[in-house]
Amino acid sequence: MSADNDRLLERIGAGDTLRALSLLQPESGNGDPRLALNRALYGAGGEEDEERIRAADQQHRAALSQAQGAERATLLYNLGCFALRQDDVVEARMRFGEVLELEPGHLMARHNLACAAELLAETEEARREYRAVLAQNPHAALSRLNLAQLALQDGEYEEGLEHLETLVAEQSGNMGVLLYLCRGLILRGSAADLERVLSLVGPGSEAGRYVDLQECRAFALFQLGDLEDAEAAFQALLDSDADNAFALAGMIKLLGQRGDFDALHAYAERLHAVAPGDATAKLIQELESA
Repeated sequence: MSADNDRLLERIGAGDTLRALSLLQPESGNGDPRLALNRALYGAGGEEDEERIRAADQQHRAALSQAQGAERATLLYNLGCFALRQDDVVEARMRFGEVLELEPGHLMARHNLACAAELLAETEEARREYRAVLAQNPHAALSRLNLAQLALQDGEYEEGLEHLETLVAEQSGNMGVLLYLCRGLILRGSAADLERVLSLVGPGSEAGRYVDLQECRAFALFQLGDLEDAEAAFQALLDSDADNAFALAGMIKLLGQRGDFDALHAYAERLHAVAPGDATAKLIQELESA
């Protein structure tokens, strides 16, 4: 297995989605078919990736009839991952369950079984399976992260944020976990929470290199009423990507508060060109008829 493939799986397993993205670029010619397949599974998903997954799925199904023991468990696990990638959550759940019948200690199969239950809105089962993972490995970051997300989803902000703060303290370089924490703080949305986001994603910090975290910072500034710094943050995002829909929407809200409707109209047209929708169409119509 290549070093890049090892790093990709390690980062995904730690919930470090932002740093994993750097390893999800098109193949650089290293020739590792496992890395190519994992890039197809976890990347953005073009037609070439979809075809790679379909081909691997067919190969695994063909091999399954003759496989036994650990080899069968591996094939079933991979089939579950392929099914998740193709939005066949019911089959994914079945496959991960079959893996656990063969290998009850297969932690990633149990974690993914919990993910499938979560996607099927069976949150209590998801919690049980995540906790079963942690009973075997209390340091399983991805299951801890998902439990925290479930707590936030249910409005249990103190519990969810406490888990995320602990993970960030343990893994100071994990930008994916930091993003989940910032989004959780924004979701609760007190002034102290928003100030905490700014302390985590300061100018010049490593976190400030990532667009998703820059967006959290810009939104926190806007929510705190610091319109000047928020505008600068939204504009910095647009300087890097003129089609950043989040930043365009932020500028629209900011200009609306200022009452600068001429500039707002221009940003509304830009947003509608990038992400057409009824809301932006109606806004443009209202501005033009005012």
